[in-house]
Amino acid sequence: MERIESMKIATLHFGEMEFTEQDVFHFTQGLPGLDDHRQFLLIPLEEGIPFSYLQSVEEGNLSILVTNPFDFFQDYDFSLSEEVRQELRIEEPIEVEVWSAVTVNEDLMEATVNLLAPIVVNSKKRIGKQIILHDSSYHVKHQLPLAIADESTK
Repeated sequence: MERIESMKIATLHFGEMEFTEQDVFHFTQGLPGLDDHRQFLLIPLEEGIPFSYLQSVEEGNLSILVTNPFDFFQDYDFSLSEEVRQELRIEEPIEVEVWSAVTVNEDLMEATVNLLAPIVVNSKKRIGKQIILHDSSYHVKHQLPLAIADESTK
């Protein structure tokens, strides 16, 4: 039986975390602006909250707030190129997860989400890439409709 070795990382938001290689998402090209950071953990917030942190394994102080954009924008739509599908070794649509970076400044109700550059991952093979949607009407700072989401959970 194969022994799974655990590792630890000291993080800014979560303290010391233990994880295994099977928990890590690999971004072979890093993320734009974070080219040296290629390994991340996805850390969900509390159950029922549609946000997670993408935590760098290489740098404990680096985490990115992300969400599934389809939870907030039901009409969000784009296609993956054959090149991206091959790079991420996607065989079935069920393997694909899409995350978008969220920016929160002083007021949570003013949060924005980046729909122009979604983070696409193969959840089965744990590999990902941030892509830029060319010829798109999306932009990097779409208002996140938190008030609408808040009302729908009541």
